[in-house]
Amino acid sequence: MTMAKKKSGKKGLWPIIVIASLTLIAGIIILAWLSGRPAPKDMIDVAVYFSDEEGLYLKAEKRKIDKGGLSTEAKAALDELFEGPENMSLGNTLPEGTRLLSVKIDGQTATVDLSKEVVQNHPGGSTGEILTIYSIVDTLTLNFPEIKDVQILVEGRKKDTIAGHIDITTPLAPDKQIIKN
Repeated sequence: MTMAKKKSGKKGLWPIIVIASLTLIAGIIILAWLSGRPAPKDMIDVAVYFSDEEGLYLKAEKRKIDKGGLSTEAKAALDELFEGPENMSLGNTLPEGTRLLSVKIDGQTATVDLSKEVVQNHPGGSTGEILTIYSIVDTLTLNFPEIKDVQILVEGRKKDTIAGHIDITTPLAPDKQIIKN
């Protein structure tokens, strides 16, 4: 009778060993799958400024960008500006073909270097020039309190103006009066 008990005790142990082994293998597979996936990134909300429906003011459009260092976030915010508005009633403030060459932050000043198309393809007019300039300046200064002003360069050089109206030889502070809520 003791022999029968020993055999039946061993029979009951095998299903437990099989289930434990399968659980262990499934756990290893799940961990391997999870480790191969990129970790979700932290995101922050920024307001990117585009032309309003009438082309007279700036209007904010909310976007999400990856959280990172100040330079990384500033560049990401401007990349969103350069992609143009998602809302079809808003207008792009940047002339066609304009590229963002670089963004550098030194102290409280961001230096934004634009391609020559910002001047060559600008449609002109003082309002258009104001919208172009302050869409950049306000996107940076109003989203990032560390940035107090923005110096705009064209192809790495200071220019007097973009379209003949607004002096861009010195860094520009934000202009909240041009923003329409």
